[in-house]
Amino acid sequence: MGLTIVFHSTMAPDAVTEELRGSVDEERWTLFSLSGYKGHRPIIGKFNDREFRLQKRRYWHNDFAPFFFGRIHCEGGGSRIEGYFGLARRVRLFMRIWLTGAAVIGAPIFVLSLLDAANGSHYMSGDPSIGLVVPPGLIAFGMLLPKVGRLLGRPEERAILELIQNTLGARPETIQSL
Repeated sequence: MGLTIVFHSTMAPDAVTEELRGSVDEERWTLFSLSGYKGHRPIIGKFNDREFRLQKRRYWHNDFAPFFFGRIHCEGGGSRIEGYFGLARRVRLFMRIWLTGAAVIGAPIFVLSLLDAANGSHYMSGDPSIGLVVPPGLIAFGMLLPKVGRLLGRPEERAILELIQNTLGARPETIQSL
C-alpha cells in the first residue's frame, strides 16, 4: 500500500454503497465482450458489505493497472471513504514468486559465472557473460514491469477518483502516506 485517499460524504454508508454500486458495472466475466466483463460502464466494481474494489474497464491487457480498494466507515452526519490504489492480489503473488525464483535460481548462476569470468574456471558451461546478464536482467525486468504498468494506468486512477467524487458529491479531503 502507498497513499491512503480519504473522502468525506454527507450520505449514509448504506447510501454510499448503493450509489457506487449503481454507477458501476458489477465485476462479472463474460466471453462476449472486448473488455472481458459484462456491461458497458467505464468503471467495474466488486462489493462486499462496506468494502469495495474498483477498476477502469480496459480493452487491452495490463495486469499492473491500478485497482482502488476502498472501505466505507460511518462518520458523524455521513460517511468516510478510505482507499488506496494497488495491484490485484494474484498479480502481487505472481510477482513475489517471480522475484523470489529469479533471485534463488539466478544468484548461484550469477556467482558461478562471475567466478568463471574472474578466474577462468569452468563451473558453468558456455559463455559466462550470459550468467552475468540474464539473472540480474530477470530481476530488473520483474521490478520494472509493474512500474511501467502503473505509469500506463495513471489516467485510470484519475477516472476512478472522478467517479467517486461525482457520484458521492465528495472530494479527497486528505491524502496520507502509510
